[in-house]
Amino acid sequence: MKLSKKTFLYSIVLAAGMVALVIAYFVLMLPSLYVDYVMERNLQSVVDIQKGYVEKGSYEGLEVKNPSAVYTMEIPMEGEQISITGKFLRMNLEIQDEELLEMLQHFRMMIKNGENMEDMENGAEGFKQEAFADLWENGLKEKFLTEEMTAGDYPVKVKLELKESEALYKEEYYRLHRISDEVMVYEYGVSDKDYGYTTYVAVGKTEDGIVFTVLPTMTPSMEEITPVVMGSLPMIVTVVFLTVLVASGFFSRKIVNPVIRLAGHVESARMSENFAVESFEAESEDEIGTLAKALNELYDKLRESYLELEGQNRLLEEENERQEVFMRASSHQLKTPVAAALLLVEGMINEVGKYKDTKAYLPEVKKQLLSMRKIVEDILDLNHHARNPEKETVAIEGMTKEVLKAYEVQRENRKLVLTIEGRKNLQTDREMMKKIIDNLVSNSVQHTPEGERIEIKIDEESLCIRNYGSHIEEKLLANIFEPFVSSDTREKGKGLGLYVAAYYCRVLNCELHIKNFEGGVEACLIFKSGEKKYGEKEEENHAFNN
Repeated sequence: MKLSKKTFLYSIVLAAGMVALVIAYFVLMLPSLYVDYVMERNLQSVVDIQKGYVEKGSYEGLEVKNPSAVYTMEIPMEGEQISITGKFLRMNLEIQDEELLEMLQHFRMMIKNGENMEDMENGAEGFKQEAFADLWENGLKEKFLTEEMTAGDYPVKVKLELKESEALYKEEYYRLHRISDEVMVYEYGVSDKDYGYTTYVAVGKTEDGIVFTVLPTMTPSMEEITPVVMGSLPMIVTVVFLTVLVASGFFSRKIVNPVIRLAGHVESARMSENFAVESFEAESEDEIGTLAKALNELYDKLRESYLELEGQNRLLEEENERQEVFMRASSHQLKTPVAAALLLVEGMINEVGKYKDTKAYLPEVKKQLLSMRKIVEDILDLNHHARNPEKETVAIEGMTKEVLKAYEVQRENRKLVLTIEGRKNLQTDREMMKKIIDNLVSNSVQHTPEGERIEIKIDEESLCIRNYGSHIEEKLLANIFEPFVSSDTREKGKGLGLYVAAYYCRVLNCELHIKNFEGGVEACLIFKSGEKKYGEKEEENHAFNN
């Protein structure tokens, strides 16, 4: 999933969570909080009204909730009168019935004997509802509900005093609802600062008459609900903040952790050698995963380019080494014929001794010059082959026998016994391979003692030449492939043959090993399978082992 879709989905989930949280709050918690708030406020309101009435003796200046339903009853400690006071009326009740007076006197005695509110609470246990119910059933009920009761028979004398209406209500309105042909509802509403009071009067007509149904209702105002909501805001803000914090932390870990891992991967790649770093394993298919794949491809290409450049550098080093080889080889091989030619020419110019006969010695000068030309041509030819190897199928056995013919006279003069066995066809450059074999054969013929034998074995993997009766010092064997290192104590060798042969082995992707064995020296040319790639680095940074 793409990162943009993840973010969008996260926003939707977070918004849905917040909506669910708010809905749960308003459905589960707000009603109970509102009920607790209203009950606490009502309790405080009745306490304030009680204290205000005790202090003033009236409702003047008191703030009263639902003024049409609140009243205060005052019972003097002496006499037969009880007063009931409200916002709109004052009612005096004079008790005329003896039994009611007895109940009133009992209640007074209970209040009088209580020293504090706690005593009153405990004393109220003796004045139970069951006692009043018994009194009502045994006499009061008949006195109040008799159909033949006259004005003089009432147990209570009522004196009602209405007060002038205060401007307590506002926003009066009238509304008429026609529900059907049989039912019509009249709606009347007023309000004060705390509540709205609505009365519904339904009117219906029947065959026998007219039916009225009255329903009074009371609705709290916004000013009463607002404190509950405002009091809950700290909790709502805290819960929402913690929820968003936790959700954002979880989501940020999903987004930031891969970025941190990716940054660490880039840093490790920067500190690595040859860009040899493991691929970054992306756990998602979003933009971060795409970036990781792109970085992996980039590192792979950089590594390939680096290795190719490194190969080119090695090739340049080999080229420089080759140039040095040919320069040293040419300089040393040309030194002798040049010196001889100069000696002959100088002798003829100065007419020294026998050199006065220029006709006799000019051919010798020419011979030396032709020798130098041949050396230069060979060097240039080998240089060309080193630069541009030309692969062809070469019969190693036939090439070895061809090389041996050039040393047949030396071998016979020294009575060397030669055996050759095996055969091998190889895809290689003919001239460079011939130069390698020629060098090995030349060394074996030159360093094998008179009357000893030379064994040549050819198989699919190698060409090995053993010359018996010879030995190479161990300290010399370790550097046998270095230039100008030679075991020829008679100074016949120039110490460049094995150096050049080893270089050609590297070009042809072969290995050259020379070692002592019990009874002689063995030189093995190992044919590697496959072709050497451009600038390919050898296992030990050289193509031969000694």
